[in-house]
Amino acid sequence: MAPLSLAHALDEAVRLHPDRPAVAMPREAGGATVTYAQLAAAAGRVALELRQAGVGRGDRVGLLCPKSIEAVAGLWGVLCAGAAYVPLDPLAPPSRAGLIAGDCQMKALLASSQRSAAVVAAREAVAGVEVIQIHGDGQLAESSYLDGLARPSALAPSFTPSVRPNSRDLAYILYTSGSTGAPKGVMVSHGACLSFAEWGRWRFALTPEDILSSHAPFHFDLSTFDLYASTLAGAKVVVLDEETVRFPMAASTAMAAEGITVWYSVPGALRAMLRRGRLARQDLSRLRTVLFAGEPYPVGELQQLREALPGVELFNLFGPTETNVCTYWEVPATGGWPWSSVPIGIDCENCQGVVVDGQLEPVADGVDGELLVRGGTLMEGYWGDPEKTAASFLPDFLHPHLADRLYRTGDLVRRETDGTYTFLGRADHRVKVRGHRVELGEVEAALDSLEEVRQAAVVAVPEGGEEGADNELIAFVVGETTDSEGGLQGVARALRRSLKGRLPGYMIPAQFRWLAKMPMTSTGKTDRQCLLAMAGRDESMNESGSKGSNPGERRS
Repeated sequence: MAPLSLAHALDEAVRLHPDRPAVAMPREAGGATVTYAQLAAAAGRVALELRQAGVGRGDRVGLLCPKSIEAVAGLWGVLCAGAAYVPLDPLAPPSRAGLIAGDCQMKALLASSQRSAAVVAAREAVAGVEVIQIHGDGQLAESSYLDGLARPSALAPSFTPSVRPNSRDLAYILYTSGSTGAPKGVMVSHGACLSFAEWGRWRFALTPEDILSSHAPFHFDLSTFDLYASTLAGAKVVVLDEETVRFPMAASTAMAAEGITVWYSVPGALRAMLRRGRLARQDLSRLRTVLFAGEPYPVGELQQLREALPGVELFNLFGPTETNVCTYWEVPATGGWPWSSVPIGIDCENCQGVVVDGQLEPVADGVDGELLVRGGTLMEGYWGDPEKTAASFLPDFLHPHLADRLYRTGDLVRRETDGTYTFLGRADHRVKVRGHRVELGEVEAALDSLEEVRQAAVVAVPEGGEEGADNELIAFVVGETTDSEGGLQGVARALRRSLKGRLPGYMIPAQFRWLAKMPMTSTGKTDRQCLLAMAGRDESMNESGSKGSNPGERRS
């Protein structure tokens, strides 16, 4: 039977595959592995301790620790206790942990240290929050709730809950960056997560023989495919710790050494692995499917990935955290590449999209508009913000007889006559320059297509920093900065000449700034807030590039 909740999905995995490997660490990180029976037993211990601490159905429990087997068991323990987990970014400033803990009124916090600054901030934000230390060093410590994992005969489920969560209960809350600067909590139910995980299991034909990678941090929605689609299939997931993910060579080596069959990450990770991780030279004979999502993949570099992995299925998955994945596109194995940007594909089989104009009226195929989505994967809403929730949903005018909703993604798309969507950018990334509407993503795509550019991002700021002034575009570029005609200024002139053949004059950036490395968020996306902060600085710079606004930044 189909699982009724994520906790029930784990029960079913134990019933069908008790002795199969469920979660493992890479060999370079110790190589520890636990079976489904062991994972369920560890989760039961967590659930028991949470219940003894007063955690009940619907309560929020934070998770603040490095990626590890213990962390995975912690997530499952929260779910088995009927609570919702709230993963925190261990690399974020401590104040953010306090802000999130206070916003969702955490009942408890699973942490690797009770004395970290982030834990202190959470305690200050929520009086009485129970802090439970789950492990100290990422290993299978005898003092942790995983005590005994190395001795399977000593294991027995220590907690059988009297109340299991149902499909409408919250499974987790993922905090994403808000437009106001404050994080917003996306509430996802067991049913929504199961709808996505079951779609992923079915669409990519996962079996107990598969080995999935867990590349994304747990506070990023990409992690839910790795954790839960693998459980539905009885497959194994290898948890790539922060150290492995940080280095492209370590990640590509782990892909080969662990025999990964299904890989899922942001494009930036794959691009780095191809450039600096010798991905094409690894023995990837077991790899059959590569999924990527989170940001656009430059067409030229995707062609390189296609050539490096000729026998592997490649899929572009698309969707905001609020819908998880709502469209997908399979990269052709052969043939030409007529696209200027990578398509985002067709509706997932458990979702339905509709494109609307500024008056929220459906538009014909071939017309630009905003993408609305309905289906089983939609979030419940934003925690503690009913006004924002109400503004983000519309009654389902496609099926007025159903009490259903359409989510406003804020993504600008065009549906072609074959049903394939072309991504045009974000509504909040569309700016006015000299009276013209400019989509920043289009400028970035043009830059990415140039041979001299390895990575590019574009921001818009008021000219001279004066409020109300016309916008000017600033391009941040990672790429070649030597030029026989005059250093950075010469490279900038060459880029402008190339862009003139691709873009109208008002879309060509007024400034180019070179970076040794693009700033990234903890989820592997371009950190646009950091770029905006850099763009707003007014340090001068001479033509030789002797002064920059931050380490590694040079201007022209």
